[in-house]
Amino acid sequence: MTTTDSGKNWLTPLLATWRAQRAWILEQQVAIARTAAPTGNESERAARLQQDWRHCGHVVTRDGVGNVMTRVTPAMSVARPAPEPVVCLAHLDTVFHADEPLVVRRDGTRIYCPGIGDNGRGLAAMSVLARVLQQPAVRARLHRPIELVLTVGEEGEGNLRGATQWFDDAAARGLMPVAAVAIDGPGDCTIVHHAVGSRRWRITFTGVGGHSWANALTPNPVHAAGACIAAIARLADASRPLGVVAVTRMHGGEHLTGIPTQAWIDLDMRSRDPTRLRTMSDEVERIVMRAVRDASHQQPAQALQCTITTLGDRPAGMIDDQHPLVLAAASATRAVGREPQSASASTDANVPLSRGIPAIAIGAGGTGSAAHTANEWYDDTDGDIGLERAIRLVVALGTAERLAR
Repeated sequence: MTTTDSGKNWLTPLLATWRAQRAWILEQQVAIARTAAPTGNESERAARLQQDWRHCGHVVTRDGVGNVMTRVTPAMSVARPAPEPVVCLAHLDTVFHADEPLVVRRDGTRIYCPGIGDNGRGLAAMSVLARVLQQPAVRARLHRPIELVLTVGEEGEGNLRGATQWFDDAAARGLMPVAAVAIDGPGDCTIVHHAVGSRRWRITFTGVGGHSWANALTPNPVHAAGACIAAIARLADASRPLGVVAVTRMHGGEHLTGIPTQAWIDLDMRSRDPTRLRTMSDEVERIVMRAVRDASHQQPAQALQCTITTLGDRPAGMIDDQHPLVLAAASATRAVGREPQSASASTDANVPLSRGIPAIAIGAGGTGSAAHTANEWYDDTDGDIGLERAIRLVVALGTAERLAR
């Protein structure tokens, strides 16, 4: 990556301005967290941020799945064909149901609220980026467009729906971004350049059911599910650390004294290695078939039936720690006095990585924990450091004369 303003001294007053706006940024973050956005129903939060972007001068659009988008173009005339853009993404949705109480509680420097960090912090950072990139000092130095995208359906069963749609649409237009940066949650030193792939399955066992005494030999779906869970637990032990397998939900049965007609379990399989993910999936299928066979052996005429339904399928991918995009993120990290740390995660960056587009995910400053729980918290101590890193990185990518894939 090469730039004309390698020292970035011109950024200093701009960064100082936003360090002085920490209270306003935190206020925006809390307001975002208090706006419900369960996966599949992100419209209220999307409308809030769309209005915010329009207020600071952007032309904002929504696509068919609900993504919120704007493009920042260079003020200078650019060569034809136009340089490939950089895309910056942050997800709108949370894992919480629409009726989850979004109550803000403060304890010292910590702010508690479901979604306050994931992804309240990332979305607040995108509000700042939307303003920074409109500044004449920035636009005058841009060499390529920067796409800002707020995505739907990143969490859980959303299955990266928004990011997938955006990159599908970009490909249909012949657009191949040169780099992608997902801004997700707090943090100021990790650089996620290994995308953890995942497969989420629902495994359902069905049978004819019956009376627990009179029909005692009837194949029992709950017994099959239990045997399957026990075998999957052994597979989980054998798969670590290269892969993770976890039964995350289970249900079955209708009556205390009746053999059930149905039982199901939900399964989450993850790995950075696509081959390992396929191997674990194949082993789980063998476990399921064995559980059906063993539960049905005394009454083969009433053998259990089994279906495997895919609830989610996230691609894996990675770029090397010496890739120019990772090096640019490391440089921005060191510029704010932090030491970069490589990390693995499942984020919107999975989608571009799986398509050969260099991509990373970074945090947007501050610290936090207990994500995906009602006790999630965020601490804004030194929050300006991670936000400055994100600004430095996105501006560096946009102002670089050349970016290598």
